[in-house]
Amino acid sequence: MNYIFLFCLVLHSTGFRQTLSDKKRPASGEANYIDYHKTIAQAQKRIAHQDYQEALNLYEQVFNSYRFVFLKDYKVATQLALQVGKQEKAFIYLRKAMAAGWKLKEVKKVEFLKKLQSTPQWGRLEKQQDSLQSVYQKSGSRELRSIVKRMFNKDQRKAFLALFTFSSKRQDRYAEKRFAPHSEKQLGELGRIINTYGYPGEKLIHNGYWASVILSHHNSISTVYNLKDTLYPAIRPKLLKALESGEISADEFVRIDDWYVASTGNSQEKQFGHLSRSMTHKELEKVNQLRDEIGISSVETVNSLIDLQSQTGMNFYFPSDLGKKQLIVD
Repeated sequence: MNYIFLFCLVLHSTGFRQTLSDKKRPASGEANYIDYHKTIAQAQKRIAHQDYQEALNLYEQVFNSYRFVFLKDYKVATQLALQVGKQEKAFIYLRKAMAAGWKLKEVKKVEFLKKLQSTPQWGRLEKQQDSLQSVYQKSGSRELRSIVKRMFNKDQRKAFLALFTFSSKRQDRYAEKRFAPHSEKQLGELGRIINTYGYPGEKLIHNGYWASVILSHHNSISTVYNLKDTLYPAIRPKLLKALESGEISADEFVRIDDWYVASTGNSQEKQFGHLSRSMTHKELEKVNQLRDEIGISSVETVNSLIDLQSQTGMNFYFPSDLGKKQLIVD
């Protein structure tokens, strides 16, 4: 037995108004968000080369082309604007970020943005925080958010009990006999939500974590179980469609899918590589090809950005389990 299920549990423990009754799936003619992510990946490559203005231009290209923008991209653009000396533009993107859910108390903790607090514009921003928060609160589906949050909490409580199994054999038994039936019901409900409303991620419920944890837990039950599982393989094509529509981020999809690959016991398959702390040059080539197909930056670019974060103080907001430097070996 492996410790995938238990490790997954420990790891995860760390804009327009819609109601549940009238929310429909996006029209097929809407912009493809894989292109969105690919453009952001290009911008990240420019940042890695410290070409900050060109990177900001690419972020602005995305903002002008898509109705929905992921919050982390507004956060990065705010810092880029400040880095190139465009303070007014930094405030524009900061306001957009706050309207998308970034709280002022969180902004105040960002060391790189401290210099904004000494400007006259900061006082005006403080007066606007309630109205910006109201924009955020009125968007998305509150009812659907509440449903998925309850599902997430139920999943966490059930998975937490695995921490009290002290042998690999007992962990397998618990995961397969106790957690799996619960998880099958969860995926059934999640499938119905996806079919009716779309994938419940940041775009629909302002949270890109809960549903991905439910799926990741399911994908890490055990090698024996996941080799026979039919539920995730049935949902996976829907996740790819959700990736195109912007309902799920590329980072979320990578997290979910790599857990499935790991759980099926194919230790040679790196997939998108986020669970591998090292890889050979040959593996790297395949990993980067898969990343490029869905708009995830290459391993080399992410490594460079992680270094740049410590050098400049900027934060590029990688998810905690994805933004880790990886070693490339011969």
